[in-house]
Amino acid sequence: MYIPQIMEVKEFEKQAEIIKQYPLGILFSYSPPKSALSNFLNGSQEVPRVDSEMCATHIPFYLKESTDGKHKLVAHLADGNSHIAMLKENSNCMVVFQSMNSYVTPSWYPLKKETHKFVPTWDFACVHVYGKADIIEDKKWLLSMLNDLTDQEENKRSPEFGKKWSVEETNHRFLESSMNRIVGLEIEVTDIQAKFKVHQSANPVNANGVLKGYETEAEPEKAKVMCRLLKENYPREL
Repeated sequence: MYIPQIMEVKEFEKQAEIIKQYPLGILFSYSPPKSALSNFLNGSQEVPRVDSEMCATHIPFYLKESTDGKHKLVAHLADGNSHIAMLKENSNCMVVFQSMNSYVTPSWYPLKKETHKFVPTWDFACVHVYGKADIIEDKKWLLSMLNDLTDQEENKRSPEFGKKWSVEETNHRFLESSMNRIVGLEIEVTDIQAKFKVHQSANPVNANGVLKGYETEAEPEKAKVMCRLLKENYPREL
């Protein structure tokens, strides 16, 4: 990932926050393309599908943190997903997480009126997690993973909406049947990259203009998140 130095975030706490707040990641992996000769030798006349070389699956993850730095991402895949076979063949993979993001109009820059040398841009934060995947079919592991993932999201719900749902409330036979149709995914993290592009290099006058733009034009929740990202990562006083 291309990351200008001013936009690189190395603090694990900030990286982990993006993963926890926006757990729907995109799992990417790659396998060498099947050649025509390989197909012929195997007696197949099929043309290789696009996803036989590259594959992406959108799934929610739970980050298991470790005091020794050996963190893991856990999730599950539908047992019919062809991505499973690809990961068994080549366990190297990458998962991409992205925060709430927003278009930024040059109209928000107060200095635009002086030079008009500004163009639109986009603010966002993203985290790339690299690692090796392991496919797990152990039922106890699957149940633990489902509990972790469910609790992570249920704990984000406000108490005003009532009791938080738990996996144990599910009909036992239905749960067992559902678990028979999934496999577990555990990724041992080998590296993490994070890029927070939120106007760190902008003039303070324009940075404050962006904050005002979010507060006056963006939806309340987006304004809250984007303003916080900008304020927390801007290298100077605003």
